[in-house]
Amino acid sequence: MDHRERITEAAAVLFSKFGIRAVTMDSIANQLGMSKRTIYEYFANKDELLVSVINNMAAKQRNVFMKIMDESDNVIEALFEMLRIASTHFNNTNPTYFVDLKKYHYKVYEMICQKGDIKNFEMSLAMLRRGVEEKIFRDDINIEIVNAGIHSVIDATRDNEDLPPDKYSSFEIINNLLFNFLLGISTAKGQELINKYKKQKKIDLNA
Repeated sequence: MDHRERITEAAAVLFSKFGIRAVTMDSIANQLGMSKRTIYEYFANKDELLVSVINNMAAKQRNVFMKIMDESDNVIEALFEMLRIASTHFNNTNPTYFVDLKKYHYKVYEMICQKGDIKNFEMSLAMLRRGVEEKIFRDDINIEIVNAGIHSVIDATRDNEDLPPDKYSSFEIINNLLFNFLLGISTAKGQELINKYKKQKKIDLNA
């Protein structure tokens, strides 16, 4: 592992544990036992380091999700396993991370909200196509429109300023928005699978 990778990995751990604002370049350097100057040889500023952290995490997540897709019996099983992993990551991350990201690093936050490697439209599109092929999702849906709608729903679970703060957990938002959205595009077979996995798999996003 080269210096750039080591710095990125250490920053990811510290950001997740303490939030972004609380972690300084000095604290990252101390964690790694290297000089702050060395960090600045690879990253011009904290935003650039944060982008590297997010891209690295997204790449790892993408690989994990692709493996889940390959190994799952159906697209609903894959979706619930992805949500389980995402919820675990969410609950293990300091809540101030997300606040800091939007408040102090808005350009980076905007990057996350755009189509691309972070907000992966291609993977969700592939899941929709698979769902139609498996007769889990209805074959009369417009996949591209539905795909955009799913990402809008996911955005609402992460950052919905229209809801009273601290009143609704992320799980409640997912249960009312994402699951109902999926039920609406599903066949009877798909609806049965969604309700089955909702009962069998505990997805805890209440932290």
